[in-house]
Order: sequence, then structure tokens, then C-alpha cells
Amino acid sequence: MFDSLKHWLDTLREQSHLFEHADDAVLHAALASVLYHIMSADGRVDASEKRVFDRIMREEFELANDQIDHLYQAAKASNADVHGDLHTINFYLKHNPAVRMTFMQKLLQMIDVHGAEEHELELFYEALHEIFPEVREMRGDADL
Repeated sequence: MFDSLKHWLDTLREQSHLFEHADDAVLHAALASVLYHIMSADGRVDASEKRVFDRIMREEFELANDQIDHLYQAAKASNADVHGDLHTINFYLKHNPAVRMTFMQKLLQMIDVHGAEEHELELFYEALHEIFPEVREMRGDADL
């Protein structure tokens, strides 16, 4: 009985993460980059946004503070294309629609730190179309 309870708890813990192969450094870097793009879209980055960044990275990957700081500094110094990072994230996201919506909620948490601004929302919609391409197809509008 205890073994089955332990297995059930382990399964819950695994399902709480949004990504397959959450230990992959490429995924860590891609998520850090996307989050930093959102943080810096309004031209300012502050301690409140950094705390949300840290929390999201810790929740998803169970990283130590120094690992999170390293990813933050790398994302800050990077000029990587957010499109490629979104594609990487989409590749690793679990294929459950509820999990994918949870990912979008995490992006909204980052956007909502200082209130949504146009550039942040543009990134959000770009992520939405990458994660849920059927949204664009449902409207029949390629210009969304």
C-alpha cells in the first residue's frame, strides 16, 4: 500500500512539471531567454520581475539559485532569436493541452508584474501561436 502511495505521489510530482526532459540545459536556456525577452520588452527590468523569473525557473526545473542566476545572466547577454527559443520550448512541452495552458499562464505571470504592455503582449501572442497553432487556424486568419 505504501509503495503504491509513493508511486502516486511521484507521478503527481512528475506531472507538475510542464516539460518532457526537464533536465535538458537547452530547454533551461530557451525558457530563460523567453522570460527575459518578456521582462525586457518594456525597456526596464526590476527586482519584482527577477523574483518571478527565479520562481518560474525553480518550479519547473528545481535548479539551485546559482544555476538560475547563471541562466538569467546568459539570457540577459544573449541576442538569441525568441522564435527559435519558443520553438524549442514547444518541442519539450508535454502534449497535454492543460499543461500547455499552464505554460501560457506562467508567461502571463511574468507579463503581469507591471501590467501588460504592447510589446509584452506581442511576445505572448507569438508564444500562443507557437504553442497552440490551431488558434490561428480556427479563426482562419493568418494575420493574428
